[in-house]
Amino acid sequence: MANKVLNCRFRRPTASCQLFCFPWAGGGSNFYANWGNMVPESIEVTGITFPGREGRFKDACCHSLETMQKEIIEALLPKCRERPFAFWGHSLGALMCFDVARTLKSEYNLEPERLFVSGVSAPHSEERKKNKVYVKNLNDEEFKKFLKKLGGTPDEILSSEELMALFLPPLRADYGLIDQYDYDLEAPPPLTCPIDITDGEYDIKHNLKAWGELTTGKLSIKTLPGGHFYLKEKDNMMRILENISSYYFE
Repeated sequence: MANKVLNCRFRRPTASCQLFCFPWAGGGSNFYANWGNMVPESIEVTGITFPGREGRFKDACCHSLETMQKEIIEALLPKCRERPFAFWGHSLGALMCFDVARTLKSEYNLEPERLFVSGVSAPHSEERKKNKVYVKNLNDEEFKKFLKKLGGTPDEILSSEELMALFLPPLRADYGLIDQYDYDLEAPPPLTCPIDITDGEYDIKHNLKAWGELTTGKLSIKTLPGGHFYLKEKDNMMRILENISSYYFE
């Protein structure tokens, strides 16, 4: 199972830290796996692959948030027990890496060295609940308009019936996971690690400060030019990687 879920293109068995990257809705692991060649030798980067895409194209898409989380934790556990690790997640990936982090801490006494989250309000915040779009209520045409407004999905895919037939199932499945995601603030905070947040300057307004209520560690917030998928722009991607590398991965 781990071989299916974990995509590590540049293996570094002696790296001092592992960075596990969680995809956005409809996203894959290859985008992140390529980061492994753009960070210091002390970091080994692994992308998380959801079913129904890339190397798992033949696997049925997952429509259960609980099942998806259990699959990821099962794949990560042996790795997280070996060496220090950190998580990165954008949008859906940010919510999921937070949930995996708190589960690892509460059930296995394992916690990321740092949580890097991007492009979403804190999971318990009113802003996230207020801006939530339930895609199960949208037909395919409405869903395509939603994707076009959000950005990130190329026009050549949105305008092609054949390509949309391929991309629509994993997109709908992933946004269905967001539909299911709910979290109420716990006391005390579930995490103790630092949380580092990056967001697109022109994305919808997110409640980023509320992430600080989820940890006793330090909170850091940065914005970069661009919309929801600001991280796809090369300059922004390099600044993200420089930021990740600047902490304790020297």
